[in-house]
Amino acid sequence: MAHLRMMKKTYLRHIFLRFTVLLMALPMFVACVKDQEVESSPKCAILSFSVSNITSSVTTKKYDSNGNATDTVVRRVVSGSDIHFNIDQVNGRIYTVDSLPKWIDLTRVVPVFSSYGNVFGKVVENDETYYGIASGSDSINFSKTVELLCVSTDGLSSKTYKVDMYRHTSDMDTLEWKSVTSDLKISGLNKAFSIEGKVFAFAKNAVGENVVTCTDNDPAAWSAPVVIPVDCGSIVVFRGAFYGLGADGYIYKSAPAQLATEWEKVSDISVERLLAADDYYIYLYDGMAIIGSADLSTWTEQGSADLDMLPETAINSCNYVSRTNSNMQTVVMTGTTSKNTENGVSWYKVSSTDSNTNQKWSYIRVTADNPYGLPLLGNLSVTRYEGALYAIGVEEEGYQTLYRSDDNGITWHVQAEKYLIPADLDAANGAASIVAVGEEMWIIQESGQIWRGSIR
Repeated sequence: MAHLRMMKKTYLRHIFLRFTVLLMALPMFVACVKDQEVESSPKCAILSFSVSNITSSVTTKKYDSNGNATDTVVRRVVSGSDIHFNIDQVNGRIYTVDSLPKWIDLTRVVPVFSSYGNVFGKVVENDETYYGIASGSDSINFSKTVELLCVSTDGLSSKTYKVDMYRHTSDMDTLEWKSVTSDLKISGLNKAFSIEGKVFAFAKNAVGENVVTCTDNDPAAWSAPVVIPVDCGSIVVFRGAFYGLGADGYIYKSAPAQLATEWEKVSDISVERLLAADDYYIYLYDGMAIIGSADLSTWTEQGSADLDMLPETAINSCNYVSRTNSNMQTVVMTGTTSKNTENGVSWYKVSSTDSNTNQKWSYIRVTADNPYGLPLLGNLSVTRYEGALYAIGVEEEGYQTLYRSDDNGITWHVQAEKYLIPADLDAANGAASIVAVGEEMWIIQESGQIWRGSIR
C-alpha cells in the first residue's frame, strides 16, 4: 500500500507540474490566437540554439614605461556567431562545442533559438518556477547549468534540456625556457611538426632549396637537410602523413617513417594554395573557393566568403578534438595577407563527417567590438599547447612577446606576466618557429639556437 501511495503521489506531482506549465503558457497561446489561427501540434523540440554577442568588462594590468602596473577595465566583446552549440536531442543537452575565455561574463546572455512548441526556463537561482523565454530578447544567467522546458502547442508533450556554456576555469603557471645550441642547418622561417616521436623542420637551405631535417626529440642533434620537391611553407599533416605543394601545382605526400624524403603525387587537380588539414579533410584554395577532401579525389566546397582575406604567407593550422564531442574537430588557420596591413588573419571552422554539423570556414574579423585580433607579425608561427594557441613573430623591435588565444583564434592577448618569450631570442639571428613537442614548446631559430619551454 505504501508503494501504491508513493506512485500516486509521484503521478499527482507530475500532473500538477504539467498543469502549472500549461497555465503559464495559456496567455501566450491566447495572444497568438487573437492575431492569427494557431494549429495545435504534439511536437516539442529545440531545433537550433545560439546566443547574441556577449560583452564583458575585464580588469587587466597596464604597464607604463617604467614597468609599473596599474589595473584598468577594458570592454571585450565575443561575437555570438563565433560561439557554436551542439544539441543532443537524445540526452536533452545543449552545450558549447569549445570552451570560452575564462574572463567572459555569462551572467546576462541572450539566447536565440527556434523550436517546435514554446520554451520556458528556470532562470532565477533557487527558484523552481518555469518562466517564458523570448528568443533574441530575454537574458539568462548561463554561468551555471540552465534548465529549459519545451512544451508542445497542444499542451500534452514536453521535453527538458540542460544547457551549459563551458569556459576555461584556471590559469596556468610560469612558462620557463632552456636554451640549447644545435647543429641545425637551415635558412629562413621553418615550419615545424612533432609526429611519431620525431620533430621535423621544413625550411630552405643556404642556396634557397626546399629541405627537410629532423631529430629524435633531441634539440641538439639534427639530420642532414634533404632537398624535397615541395614548398616548405605549404606543408600540412593529414592522417599521419605530410602533404605539400609542388612547383607544378599538384599535391605530394610523404610518410614520417621515410623521414619525409620520399614524395609521391596524390592529386590530379591544380592547387593555388594548400591551407590546412584536420582528421577528416585536407583543405586547399583552388582560386575560386576553399575546398576539402577526405580522399584527395572527391572535393567539396568548404567556404566561399571573404576569400580576399585568406592567408597568403606564413600559413599555420591547428586542429584538435572538440572538448564536448569526440566526433567533431576545431580547426584554426592563421597567416598574413597583403590585403590586411593592420593585422594577421585568423580563420575558424568546426569539422565533422556529418553534414549537419560540419561548418564552412569563417574569417574572424577585427572590429571595434573585437579589437583583439591576431597582430600583424613578421615570420608568424603558431602552435597549440596545453589547450591554448600560441603565436610568435617579429614586430617593430624584433621578437617582443608571446601571444595566446584561449577561444580558438577569436581573440589574442599579450602574455606579459607569466608567459614570456626567451630573453635572448633575437630577431637578428634569423626567423624562428614555435611548435608543441609533448609537454614542451620548442622555439626553433634558423641560427640553430633552440629553446625548450614548459609550464612550471
